[in-house]
Amino acid sequence: MKLKLLVPAILSILIVNPSHSVSEQEFNEMKELLQNALIKIHALEQVQKQNLSNRKSNVITKADKLSINTSGGGIKIKSGDQKFAIGGRLMMDYDNMDSGHQTENKSFSDMEWRRTRINIKGSVNKHWSYKATWDFLSEGDKANLDEGYLKYDTTKGFYVTFGKTKADMMLEQRTSSKWISTIERGLLNAMNEKVNYLVGKPGDGAGIKLGFYNKENRLSGALSVYDAYKDDTDDDNDMIWHTTARLNYSPKIGNDFAHFGVSYGIADYKGEAANAELQIGIHQGDKTMLADAAAGDITTWGVEAAYVSGPFSVQAEYFDNDTDLVNGSKGYEWDGFYGQLSYVVTGETRGYKWKGAIFDKIKPKGKMGAVEFVLRYEDISIDDADEGTVAASEVDVDRKVVGVNWYVTKTVKFMANYSSVSMDNQTNPGSTTEDLDSFQLRAQYAF
Repeated sequence: MKLKLLVPAILSILIVNPSHSVSEQEFNEMKELLQNALIKIHALEQVQKQNLSNRKSNVITKADKLSINTSGGGIKIKSGDQKFAIGGRLMMDYDNMDSGHQTENKSFSDMEWRRTRINIKGSVNKHWSYKATWDFLSEGDKANLDEGYLKYDTTKGFYVTFGKTKADMMLEQRTSSKWISTIERGLLNAMNEKVNYLVGKPGDGAGIKLGFYNKENRLSGALSVYDAYKDDTDDDNDMIWHTTARLNYSPKIGNDFAHFGVSYGIADYKGEAANAELQIGIHQGDKTMLADAAAGDITTWGVEAAYVSGPFSVQAEYFDNDTDLVNGSKGYEWDGFYGQLSYVVTGETRGYKWKGAIFDKIKPKGKMGAVEFVLRYEDISIDDADEGTVAASEVDVDRKVVGVNWYVTKTVKFMANYSSVSMDNQTNPGSTTEDLDSFQLRAQYAF
């Protein structure tokens, strides 16, 4: 019997049974109390029904103040302005490479846990928030702080972060590794990450970032100052500072939108090494030295553009780096570009966050998920007298990538890439001039 049925039952007992006779005033008072109780019982039943419905959708609400959401695979808790979330990513890669990728000049294949990360983030009110991400390295059986910062947002268009986070340069570098369209970021990123931290995260160092955003005009930008956290052998024993700046504009064009950006960075390395030694085109290949210097001043700048129309998108970047020696003479210089086409055959659109000017996940609409095809071409030229098969001549590297991505759900993603790299005036790790061909697979769970 439902509780609300007790009200008429009790009233009938009071009327029929003389042993429970009461005065008319007492009867009316009791009737009013029971009616109020009925109203409260009905309200509790409605809350119970709502909670049951929320549990089925992975959202549990209690007293309209606390909510717990597990629909994205992680855990998100909210209570008023306070938020807390636990997330992460798992990426397993399979690489198959031809002989040119390693010094033994033999074809090989291998698997690796590319990224295993856990992150926590949250906010204590409308203004103060935080994030910390740990990367678990399977080869070294250790974990390092990949990113960690405290952020203050005025909520009126300005913010500041303190700690370790990405320097705001280059569209592809700012976009999370979870949602880039190819398994490997491009040669522009590889060169910059190995040379210095003007692009990417500042090692184990930290710094401060001042940023702004304007929703009406979809403008955003930031100025960052970071310690490079390099071993400084100079007599002043001072830190090596990187300073970067960017400006982005993301206009809407009907149902479409575009992205434009420009960035600039400077640093003084005081004679410290700035070496571009990297695996070319694939993560598990052996390294090739493309440029090196005991660097003084380093100057970088870049431009970026993208356009998204429904399932179709195109993006491109150009980047330039000048690395001087301590005495001001040229150490080396390089520049390069990439262009990328993407088409989601199932009709979805690439996600985008205008405030950070970054691409985000593709959210599949159908039960079979979303399928994306990708074509990419990139080229870099390096001028360093110490490198190349002919002294003081320019090395040219180009890379072509064909890829397909399957977004099974919002959290599960599979990727397949075929890439071919050719180099002019430089031998590959196998000491030949043959193209470097490779095939890659990735299984990803991001929550």
